[in-house]
Amino acid sequence: MTARIGLALSGGGFRATAFGLGALRALHDRDVLDKVSVVSGISGGSLLTALWAYGPRRFQEFDDTVTALLRGGLQNELVRRAFAPHAALRSTFSAMRALSTRQGRSYSRTDALVEALAARPFGAVPMAEVTHAGLDTIISATDMRTGNAVRFGSALSASSPYGRIVDEVRVAEAVAASAAFPVLLPALHRHYAFERTDGTRHEDTLVMTDGGVYDNLGLTPLLPGRSPQHSPHVYNLDYIIAVDAGRGRGARTASRFLTGRLAQSFDITHTRSQDAARNRIHLVGERAEITGFIHVYLGMQDQRLPTPVADLVPRSAVHAYPTNFAAMTQSDLQALALRGEQLTRTLITAYTPDLGW
Repeated sequence: MTARIGLALSGGGFRATAFGLGALRALHDRDVLDKVSVVSGISGGSLLTALWAYGPRRFQEFDDTVTALLRGGLQNELVRRAFAPHAALRSTFSAMRALSTRQGRSYSRTDALVEALAARPFGAVPMAEVTHAGLDTIISATDMRTGNAVRFGSALSASSPYGRIVDEVRVAEAVAASAAFPVLLPALHRHYAFERTDGTRHEDTLVMTDGGVYDNLGLTPLLPGRSPQHSPHVYNLDYIIAVDAGRGRGARTASRFLTGRLAQSFDITHTRSQDAARNRIHLVGERAEITGFIHVYLGMQDQRLPTPVADLVPRSAVHAYPTNFAAMTQSDLQALALRGEQLTRTLITAYTPDLGW
């Protein structure tokens, strides 16, 4: 019987994309990647999810595509698109209209991100058109109106307060909603037709921000014990692989000013939320609710690895890399990806040796 494997790719901007690329290289080499039945992505992890699930079939072509995107970056293109005369005019008019009518913005910098992603082959396709047969995808955002997750998927897209999204959703739209980090990008407004479980249909507007606000690890839809009565995304998995680009805990210098205090308060709350999700997956493993799991954690302390790794890229070399979408240097990309690859290989061998060769 073929093992059912779930893969979660966390948020964290290009740091998460590059670290996740290394993990996928290791999974590919171990002949595990092609056996993954569902992949869940958040923010930078949603970008990697989309590039793999909707990009080239051959792994080397996929790898080259991701590498080129990381090296080229998205931020400069986003600025060019957002501040082009026609886009700036649309954004200004939309903001003024929203202030005067209290309606949502019809165009913003996040729509420029949608356009940038849609200009690439993987972003232009509908969510249903996955490159790899038998693979389910989940790309998550957060609805600001209800505080619930919005899960765009290859099988279906839905949010529990609204129901199933009837309209076709493009990959670029799902990734942009998932990656709309609140400090830098406005929420993405989209009007959809929905169908409730009783078959009734209605229309409503989602106001979507970064999926990491709700669940930065992307683990929630993969965990055992979920009820199909409350969520359309329920998966019966044997293994879960969590690729987590979190930086880990470190000493902080307490801020003396309001903006700094607010940022630190958000960071502490966000970290505690992620720690709870990490604890949940470890409890799942301890209780044998699944056959096995590995937690590939960028921020883990090097001395806690189950076995030493020769020439390990140390945590200190990568954990402080920012969570933006700026062009990466070759050395930063190589360090982040190599650490992801090294940790994945080591943890599979130590904890799930029956996966792959």
